Amino acid sequence: MRDNLLPVADSKTKNSFLRSAYCSHVMTLMVRLALLSTAATAIGLYCFQSDILLSSPDLTQITSSYMCVFDDGRPEHRVCKFHNLLIYESTIHYIYSGPRPDLPVIMANWHHDYYFQAVVTRVHELTDAMKAAPVMRIKAATLTWRQWHLNWYHGMGESIFEIYSSACTYLDYCGSQRNSSELTPIFIENPGDEKTWEEALPPAASALKCLYPTQAWWIKDKAIQDKVLLVETAVAGIGPFNRKWKGFEDKGAEFHSVYEPVPEWLSHRYRDLLVQCYDVKWAAIRAEGPYEVTLVNRQYHKGRSMVNTAAVIASMKAMEQVSSVKLVYMEVLTFRQQLEAYAKAQVLVMGHGAAFANIMFMAPDSVVIVYNWIPTYTANQISPHSWITEYMKDLALPVNFVGTSTDDRRHILPQKEKLINQPEYKDLNSTEKLALLEHGVCPQTPLPGCHEMTLNFVVDWPLLEEAVKVAFANLRSRHSTVLDGTDPYHK
Repeated sequence: MRDNLLPVADSKTKNSFLRSAYCSHVMTLMVRLALLSTAATAIGLYCFQSDILLSSPDLTQITSSYMCVFDDGRPEHRVCKFHNLLIYESTIHYIYSGPRPDLPVIMANWHHDYYFQAVVTRVHELTDAMKAAPVMRIKAATLTWRQWHLNWYHGMGESIFEIYSSACTYLDYCGSQRNSSELTPIFIENPGDEKTWEEALPPAASALKCLYPTQAWWIKDKAIQDKVLLVETAVAGIGPFNRKWKGFEDKGAEFHSVYEPVPEWLSHRYRDLLVQCYDVKWAAIRAEGPYEVTLVNRQYHKGRSMVNTAAVIASMKAMEQVSSVKLVYMEVLTFRQQLEAYAKAQVLVMGHGAAFANIMFMAPDSVVIVYNWIPTYTANQISPHSWITEYMKDLALPVNFVGTSTDDRRHILPQKEKLINQPEYKDLNSTEKLALLEHGVCPQTPLPGCHEMTLNFVVDWPLLEEAVKVAFANLRSRHSTVLDGTDPYHK
């Protein structure tokens, strides 16, 4: 029937048409097969990049090895590269078959005196459960210990940078498209925070995936407890330089004698990759003015809130060099909106907080002013500005800085309406209650929510006004100024 519908004049033409139709169907089939083949290849690549082996290897044929790639004899500097480590049930195993090896002492976290730990396991001592478990093959990994990592400042400015520094310096995984997906960050803190970055600090998870898109793992993650991670190559150790806030008192004084400054090339590359990943559009900086000022505040109930922002904004707008003032609250913004607020700021005013990390995304030659209410510690301890100045210096941020502080307790405001309803308030003696209610001084007796890091404050306008004027003068000069006599660069 179908042949009768073909518009042909003779059998030769008909055969030619049928041959053409047949070839067309064959070509279509070939294309579909090719697409299926491409899809299969893509699925295979996905499975490989997800590190899941479809068939488990014989773990009894695997042995580990290591070589220290930086070793000056100091555990706090030592960095070693390992091959064929196994991770199972939160434990790292170094597998051997000959004489029992002695593993090097490698510091994983200087501030808390933690060391890299691996169980030296003879290959024939592998348990039946390990040998039967599904295996995830990881081509390359960093083994790092995160410190206070659920805080954005420490996560972004320390933990993620340490991953990048280790991967780029010792494994040559520097965040390029060519190989970044091969690197898996593995966190070895034990014990650690049960919440993941995805759950508790999504911006940190997002920033890490900008550099290394593969799923990162904490050795105690529930999702991998029934699996064996076969890590083909891993690097552990801090190295001679260390991007961390130096810490309090004796630790802070010792830190800079132990570690060298971070190499600028590494800091620049780290910042450039993140700026490119988030497609940051910077503000145009006008050195001659007038200036657009961004005032970053926190909500009152969160603590660390500037309670007189209306008066501050009015005073700023009255300054001849100010064209506008914008007030922003970080809590109500998405992560990208937060980055945009910093990227578009010419002059930015803020208090102490984790949002220090966002200064990385500010425009070159812009200026940040930090108004501090934290006490100006004595010379043998720390400057209250060290959190931000060390961060800016270590990452070679091309941003000006002006810092000022108040020690006037009349400007410090505990949230009394909350504190007096705490069950612990009744345990305070009369002197402590009077000091809290009349002078804003937190008691020696523990009172949840009453400590230096949670207090609200009134901005002393004459102090801030001086800082703003200095900031205008510092634009484009790449100059940092501390106005309260606590120069953190010389402590």
